[in-house]
Amino acid sequence: MAENGTDVILDEISGDEIQSVLDTLMGNSSISFMDYVASIIQGKVPFDPTDMGRQLIQSVFGNIGQQKSMLLYVLLLAVIGAVIANFSKLMQGKQVATTAFYGVYLLLFSVLTGAFMQASTLAVQTLSGLLEFIKVLTPAYFISMSFASGAGAGAVYYEFTLVIVAVIDLVLVKILLPAINVFFLLQLANELSEEEMFGKMAELVKDLVTLALKTMFGIMMGINVIQGLIVPVSAELQNSTLIKAGGAIPGVGNTISTVTNTVLVAAKLVKNAVGVAGVIAVFLLCAVPLLKLLFWQFGYQLVAAVVQPVSEPRVIRCLGAIKESLALLVRAVAFGAMLFIASILVISSMT
Repeated sequence: MAENGTDVILDEISGDEIQSVLDTLMGNSSISFMDYVASIIQGKVPFDPTDMGRQLIQSVFGNIGQQKSMLLYVLLLAVIGAVIANFSKLMQGKQVATTAFYGVYLLLFSVLTGAFMQASTLAVQTLSGLLEFIKVLTPAYFISMSFASGAGAGAVYYEFTLVIVAVIDLVLVKILLPAINVFFLLQLANELSEEEMFGKMAELVKDLVTLALKTMFGIMMGINVIQGLIVPVSAELQNSTLIKAGGAIPGVGNTISTVTNTVLVAAKLVKNAVGVAGVIAVFLLCAVPLLKLLFWQFGYQLVAAVVQPVSEPRVIRCLGAIKESLALLVRAVAFGAMLFIASILVISSMT
């Protein structure tokens, strides 16, 4: 009976659009969303953890040639700049050393800017793809919620999810990510002169980005929890009233009550299965870009550690700037993913 109930509800959920978006975003590593849902309903693990881990590693390290070359180029520039500057100081004096430093620094500026813009583009594409997926997941998820908790509860959470999508698109993608780009460029520009000119401005931008991320997450999750404390209780009351009213009908009351309970249980099972499959998909969409950003961050940190004994302090600070900026990109992408994952888990557990 429960299986028939889940089949009926699954028939109402169209996974074609979800699958199309996943195929576009994930390419050859795409998953079958509805197969994942069916496996979760049956109590099975929908994926092989070992195989998934291997695919993630291959995706991250399978095409690192370009980034590896860039890291080696940065390392070479830092070493050459140190050698030229030190010899110029010994042989010709400060003017030659300063000219040599600026020549190397401009090359380093171009390389680091290109590398960071590549990382920033990856972050934008990841968040944009995440938003696109959530937009097609939301109708399927809240249709199943409407079966389980009533149309009112589904509508409330549906509207809240659309608000989250709009906030992330406006604040995170269109404001905070460009602000991180500005922070990075201010850090590099600050090292053009021996005197600090833009350090405090860069620090202000970083503090504002960090505060905005924390505030957004706190507000959104707070609203989510408050809704979770109120909306499900109202939905349960309506369902309880419906079951009692059906059970009071002479002759068929028990049958109606049993069928209604079965449908509600099946609907909750489908809703949670769709939610878990959605969480897995969000994780897979963001895992590879996050691991790439973390790898790049570690790479520049390693280069800075290697060349610090011989290189100019300003070059080391530039490498620290790109490492710090990449860390902000990681936080922004992780924030977008965690907001949706936490929202789905809170909604599933409270309804």
